[in-house]
Amino acid sequence: MIQFNEGARSRGEQFVLRAILRGEGLMWCDWHALRAQDFAHDLHGQIYRHAERLAQQRLQHDPAAVICSMHRERRGRVQGVAKYLNWLAGDDPCFDSGRPQALSAFLDALTDQWEAEARADALRGWK
Repeated sequence: MIQFNEGARSRGEQFVLRAILRGEGLMWCDWHALRAQDFAHDLHGQIYRHAERLAQQRLQHDPAAVICSMHRERRGRVQGVAKYLNWLAGDDPCFDSGRPQALSAFLDALTDQWEAEARADALRGWK
């Protein structure tokens, strides 16, 4: 299965994606401003983009639907992703703790990232 560094931000990304894939309220109420590029891991950003696109089309955005969407776009190059998606949305006990800390780390990183982007945009506007 695909493995990521177990840093707090990575765990926060996993908790957000888990909520999306399971249809829990975390994403669509509190995370509406997210973009695929807000995820540090490219695969997480791709998962988010596909799930978001499906949800905007009012289609199911569970692991099976996301992997089908990714499979169509990437022409089948999604080896290991289905297993990872099923793990994210499953009942692994590793998701039973650490959620507040991980989500806080993800939010802190997003704040820093968005502030840096705003400064860069302002500098480009000044030139």
